[in-house]
Amino acid sequence: MPHFRESQYEALPFSRGLGRTRASEPAFQANTHARTRVGGTKHRLRPPRTRLAPPGIPLEEKAAPRKKMSSPVMMVTCASVPGRDQPRVTRQPRKIPIMRPLSALLSLLSAQKDDTSAADAVDPAINRAQVPATIVAKSPKLRAVNGDPVRAPALGGNRNVRQPKSLAPTAQAHGVNYFFAYSMRDDQIGDYLDGLAELCADPKMRRKIFIAVGTENFKDRDAITAHVERCLSRLGTTYIDACFLEYVARGEEAEAVEAIRWMRNEGGLVVGEGGRAGVDGVVRFVGCSTHDRCAGIRLLRSQRDGRGFIGEGTEEGADIDDEDELPDFAECELDALMARYNMAHTKAERTLFPLARARNVPVVAFTTTRWNSLQKGHEEWAEGNPPTVSECMRWAHAADEAVEVVLNSPHDLSQLKARCEGWADGGDSPMGEEEIAKWRRYGELVYEEDAPFETYT
Repeated sequence: MPHFRESQYEALPFSRGLGRTRASEPAFQANTHARTRVGGTKHRLRPPRTRLAPPGIPLEEKAAPRKKMSSPVMMVTCASVPGRDQPRVTRQPRKIPIMRPLSALLSLLSAQKDDTSAADAVDPAINRAQVPATIVAKSPKLRAVNGDPVRAPALGGNRNVRQPKSLAPTAQAHGVNYFFAYSMRDDQIGDYLDGLAELCADPKMRRKIFIAVGTENFKDRDAITAHVERCLSRLGTTYIDACFLEYVARGEEAEAVEAIRWMRNEGGLVVGEGGRAGVDGVVRFVGCSTHDRCAGIRLLRSQRDGRGFIGEGTEEGADIDDEDELPDFAECELDALMARYNMAHTKAERTLFPLARARNVPVVAFTTTRWNSLQKGHEEWAEGNPPTVSECMRWAHAADEAVEVVLNSPHDLSQLKARCEGWADGGDSPMGEEEIAKWRRYGELVYEEDAPFETYT
């Protein structure tokens, strides 16, 4: 029901229509003479008015003015009533903080600092499926901002299924602290990104986790900058822990290395040594991912300070007879390398991983289940059940010391729980030598030399 001023409007009889009015004198121009300042902004106000009573009922007497309060609070409200499309100022009493009892304050002081303890108290199943805190990356490059090392099992986005928003927060409650998002496409992994954004929303939690992202469009400098900006905006964070140039193919190594150099220097994206994440740069570490071992080897031969690739275009080491005369190679341009590695794809152990260790570049293994085929078994396998996903991950981490993190992308919470339980059941130590040898035999059995995309020479 609209509000009207009694001196200017009067109610019509019921037979003339409910709520209809006629003016006894020309109407005033609303909002032209009353103004107030609220929060530094002027708002137009209607003149005082009272509500019309329904037809046939006498008009109510004007209510007595409210008693003024000692500490009024000015608030602006908009009522969704016809004719009330302008803000109005109402007075509400100031809220007085409620004093907590002494027992509540003491409980806050005695609360545990570890965030996972609260989650364990709510869901005991999470406590039973904690990934081991002792199986962690050794490289100083794989640490969260607060100094915590990255735990070996990592969570990745999956574009083939719609992962739930709760996946990343639940994984963190299980002890996972490395998260990878290969893109920022909401149509593919939007819910997964929402979960990461939920973790990033807590400043304390953000310092405890390691978030890696990736982009395939690394040949365009503007595209790299736009992607990093998109990552920061989408996840609601001021920095990214690692940015990978994805799927570098043979022949693209030089372009990828030049892109990383640009990010470190002219691009101003990478945090320099001793810098602060989010202040002196928005990307802490940079690296590349590849399926091609030859491409990976050349990437590892890159050097900083613009010295090019080791063994290319120079005569360094050509006529050296004494080991003490070996040249002092510059640090690798890559901070980390993502490479395919699993029970069936082991040739990286002979070519790629030794160089990664020599160049002090940690490896993040992906495709650890060989596209979910290792769990299906083989008709000639006679040593028990095929490996579980957690066994595939644990094997990839333990079989070669160059691998420090292993990625996997569960579809839902049930798969995530099973994989975390598998890591927890494995104990606080990596997989033993006998079990590694067993699953190596299995990998040799299922490997198909002529299968498409099985391997690169």
